Amino acid sequence: MRIKCIVTYDGTHFYGWQIQPDKRTVQEEIQKAIYKITHEEVTIHSSGRTDAGVHAVGQVFHFDINKEIPEKQWIRALNNFLPDDIYIKDSFIVDESFHARYSAKKKEYRYLVSTKPYNPIERLYVYQHNRPLDIEAMRECAQIFLGEHDFASFCVFNGLGDTIRVIQTIDIQEEDGIVTMRFVGNGFRRYMVRLISGALIQVGSHWRTKEFVEDLLNSKGKKKCLFKAKPEGLYLQEVYYEEDD
Repeated sequence: MRIKCIVTYDGTHFYGWQIQPDKRTVQEEIQKAIYKITHEEVTIHSSGRTDAGVHAVGQVFHFDINKEIPEKQWIRALNNFLPDDIYIKDSFIVDESFHARYSAKKKEYRYLVSTKPYNPIERLYVYQHNRPLDIEAMRECAQIFLGEHDFASFCVFNGLGDTIRVIQTIDIQEEDGIVTMRFVGNGFRRYMVRLISGALIQVGSHWRTKEFVEDLLNSKGKKKCLFKAKPEGLYLQEVYYEEDD
């Protein structure tokens, strides 16, 4: 049977999602937990990879298994064997046509920035910009990214696939000195959210203009954005599927 799980994790002490030799990763920890339950070697498939230090509120993965366990019992069974910085929020038995990555319709990321004085307690979960940001200037600049664009200047491109994506929403709010940038789109290439966030922070700080950022976007990769926001402020918030519409 095919199992779909929703997982949240603190990415601070992980070298990202994907298994890598001699590195602690989220994928490896979950696969080890599944083996302890079933004694079956399985590979889990996620909606997408997160990088070192990046967090997830609603990452989704699936795997195929022979052992029959009621769908909601996977929550307790997996959490019993997972470390404290990973938690399975929900589990489902799904049709074999479901794929955590290829069935996804859109994803939501959030990036958190502090405009308050430096806070060592928040430093692993909120980017410590520690200076004011012009929120209206950031909102105005964000409009250039909406719709379908070639985001080659705002991602890492290895020649595989394409760099055309659709961003449906960029919402920027500030409350109690924490700026939250919310991104919803049909997909995001590696570093894309961090590079766009970094560019918006530059504009909000009055270090770069909207026109400068728009020129980068319109260059379609001929010019590269160099303002990659730090990983600790980034969260994979939710993955949306057909049944969520």
